[in-house]
Amino acid sequence: MPKALIAAIDDEIMNIEIIKFVIQGMDYDFLGINNSLEAIELLSKNKPHLILMDVQMPNLDGFELCRQIKLNDYLSKVPIIFLTGMNKTESKVKGLELGGVDYVTKPFNKQELAARITTHVNLVKANSKVEEQAKALERDNVLKNRLLSIIGHDLRSPLSAVKMQLDFIIRGIINPHDDEFIDTTVHSLAATTDEAFNLLDNLLSWAKSESGVLSVIEEKLDIKEIVERNIRLVQMALAAKDIELKIVVPEDAYVLTDLNMFKTLLRNLLSNAIKFTPKEGRITISAAPKANTWVISVADTGTGMSKDELVKVRDTKKHFTKTGTDDEAGTGLGLVLCQDFARKVGGELVIESELGKGSCFSFTLPKAS
Repeated sequence: MPKALIAAIDDEIMNIEIIKFVIQGMDYDFLGINNSLEAIELLSKNKPHLILMDVQMPNLDGFELCRQIKLNDYLSKVPIIFLTGMNKTESKVKGLELGGVDYVTKPFNKQELAARITTHVNLVKANSKVEEQAKALERDNVLKNRLLSIIGHDLRSPLSAVKMQLDFIIRGIINPHDDEFIDTTVHSLAATTDEAFNLLDNLLSWAKSESGVLSVIEEKLDIKEIVERNIRLVQMALAAKDIELKIVVPEDAYVLTDLNMFKTLLRNLLSNAIKFTPKEGRITISAAPKANTWVISVADTGTGMSKDELVKVRDTKKHFTKTGTDDEAGTGLGLVLCQDFARKVGGELVIESELGKGSCFSFTLPKAS
């Protein structure tokens, strides 16, 4: 942790040298300013943890300078201790009313000055820690609320559909001995449970990423092998829509990246392409070299997106979703996760789309030697 920076503003050079001696003896960094007119500019370049300020200075006195500092958004929260030779109570009260946190009377006692500095530096550190904890708590609450929303709505839908079909089988409404049972009911159950599993997998990955516990473990991976693994997981969905899949990935194309993040990126982009590609459409997965990276793309001949939808999709803070060409449900979480993971592996998710013509999602991964 860096040392605390203490600034002293006083027109008397001797006073600044005395304060500097005290502060450096406390193992803090020091910034001395002997021209009150230059103070705000210098403080803005080197924001201190604490300001010691003389009251009686030419050009701009300590009270007026304090008022200006408190009006400055960048410096307003920096605590100010007044150094004053005035013993009048009203002068001390005025300093506190303007935003000062304490005062030390001149000529000051070195031990007293050191004690006051230590107290307020510790308070600054404690307040900073509380603010960081409050921000972390706020982030956790946002994450929790979003997770609950997705679990309560988007995960409930596929599970409800599975439950309904199983109930129909138990009650005899759906006959398991029917010739169409496997092609209709079993395939529908399989697709719905795949949807629920993928959503759960995304939820867990996203929660880990947002909470900061997800780490990137790099290893040498064969792009074509990872692509083929992901295709096996969606064969049923491709067949159901009679979608043509084209793979344009060279042999011996290797990347250095995290296996789980790479798989998650491809799985979500491929599932997204299938969802928004109509029957007898086409999806192309390709990899092309570019400088020291491979550009991996998933393009489709699907519904595409309008300019307004593109803006919403790129905003990871908002929940945007739409149904697929066969009324497949969506959560919007997959693309949020893809954008997050693309950044974590050192790139960006590039989204290109034209309404009615299709979309192309691409990201880069570093080449492996």
